[in-house]
Amino acid sequence: MRTRVFLLALVGVLLVCLPLFAVEEKPFSLGIFSFQDDSSSLLQVVEDAGTTYANQFIVPSEAYNNYLIERQRKEIERSMLQGISSAYASKSAKDLEKAREMPPQIRGTLSDRLPVTYRQIPYQKGFAKLLASYPDARSWFASQEKLDALVLINTTKLASNDRIRLYWYEIFSDTTTLIFDRVLVNRTTLDMQEEIGRALLAKTAGPKYGLLIFDNYTSSIRIDINSEPLVPKGGQELLPFGDYTISLGGELYVPAQIEISLLPNTIAHVSSTLERAELGDILLSSTLGKVQWFVDGSFRDTSVDLSISSSMVPLVIVAQKEGFASKTLQVYKPVQEISVSLQPQWMTSSALLQEEQKGFYKSLRNTMLIFGLYVASATLSQTFEEANPLWQPLQVATSGFALVSTLHTIMNLASYAALASSGVR
Repeated sequence: MRTRVFLLALVGVLLVCLPLFAVEEKPFSLGIFSFQDDSSSLLQVVEDAGTTYANQFIVPSEAYNNYLIERQRKEIERSMLQGISSAYASKSAKDLEKAREMPPQIRGTLSDRLPVTYRQIPYQKGFAKLLASYPDARSWFASQEKLDALVLINTTKLASNDRIRLYWYEIFSDTTTLIFDRVLVNRTTLDMQEEIGRALLAKTAGPKYGLLIFDNYTSSIRIDINSEPLVPKGGQELLPFGDYTISLGGELYVPAQIEISLLPNTIAHVSSTLERAELGDILLSSTLGKVQWFVDGSFRDTSVDLSISSSMVPLVIVAQKEGFASKTLQVYKPVQEISVSLQPQWMTSSALLQEEQKGFYKSLRNTMLIFGLYVASATLSQTFEEANPLWQPLQVATSGFALVSTLHTIMNLASYAALASSGVR
């Protein structure tokens, strides 16, 4: 009797204290299930459409928030009751006391939009009959699969063509809605991917948003929307419906401006292909007289200077001369002039670099040893009487050697660094 009273009291405490706990923020999980066994390709099309065009969930109302609170309440209640049950079974007073403790109070807020995850659910005949015949079973099925919503696929024959219907079920509002109904006439399911994406977008984003997709988008293109900079993730952006002024530009392109009206639950495509700007010429010059110039792998000329168009960037320039190591330059931005100097072939010898490296390390080692000897002599001189002249000559000698060795090490380091920076690898 005491146990029953305690459990009832515990549930009451949870209900009273529930607002003190944060709603755990998880992705909006959506399951895809077909009533027919031969719809594996269609399931994949639906998943691809959702992942491409409907990958954000806009929290619509208090219904979803209340659903999350109720889900967390049940999880907390189930966890605590399991702990208490285990403590009674083990007859451990310590475990029972620990299980009765309230979880720590965590505060937080839910984002206004969540990422959407899609998951195909393998066909099972029993579940297919249950979900098709008894709509009330969909809540139980979604809960078992830990899903927030379901996309149910029903494929039937209409004359000689397939009729495809998609139903959307929300566990937090317990409603089922027909969102897509098409007959395949001289079309494949893949041809309908964007149409299915629009249907899913209408449910995940709600009635106030549209999807803007920038075709052929690259990071070198700068985008402003209504004078505000935008970096579209994956080349797309989910925006409230309305009129927008889109400015496209970049250092290498002719700017363009587009006026667009984004309607609710629509997918609008904007071309990001821009014309190359006329940016003048780049003058290449050699400090060693005539060299062979290669631009993007093609031989251009043997000369001291070479002029190329800036509109060709980005590009790769290679300068070659007999007896010298070739020089490779990667040009990403337009410039007016580039001066190229080449290192003699003998300076690019790896053996020479290794020899310089060994000389530097040897000089560094000797300097450290001499400094160590100087420190030792200074320490020993303080151990004996100050008037004792035993260590004074050694201190003077080691300090002088240390200074000379340090200068020698610096010279070796400069020689090694210069050789290493010449392009030797």
